[in-house]
Amino acid sequence: MNKNNFLEKYKQNTTAIWIRCKLTNGEELNLDKHKGWTDLKEKCEEENLYFSELYLQYKSHQEVIDTKDSDGIYIIKSVMGQMGGETRSYYTTGVVKGLKVDKKMWITPELVVDKEYEDEIENCFEEAIIYDKTKENREK
Repeated sequence: MNKNNFLEKYKQNTTAIWIRCKLTNGEELNLDKHKGWTDLKEKCEEENLYFSELYLQYKSHQEVIDTKDSDGIYIIKSVMGQMGGETRSYYTTGVVKGLKVDKKMWITPELVVDKEYEDEIENCFEEAIIYDKTKENREK
């Protein structure tokens, strides 16, 4: 991915957790707000696009989200707290395979995996899933 394009945007928001991706049409996007993910979902569905590369990034720390053999990708901001305890902020990512989602909860801003588990797709927020519509095109 083009590092110079990212650095220009990064300078505008150095404290963001970035969703960085390269789409199957070669377009590279650097999203500093989760709202960009839901806007990207609409673009991918309309243009039958998916991810050739996908990362979460905080400052210089970058984590790869493996999209290989996935039916979709799930990304959402989340929090977890307990009575009288600390509240932690997360980005929860998931790789959709059939009706299951392999999830990772990344503590933010550090981007360290705190929890990993498999979940049912029905327990996920549909608006946070971008499905691989390109598979349908290859099968036609």
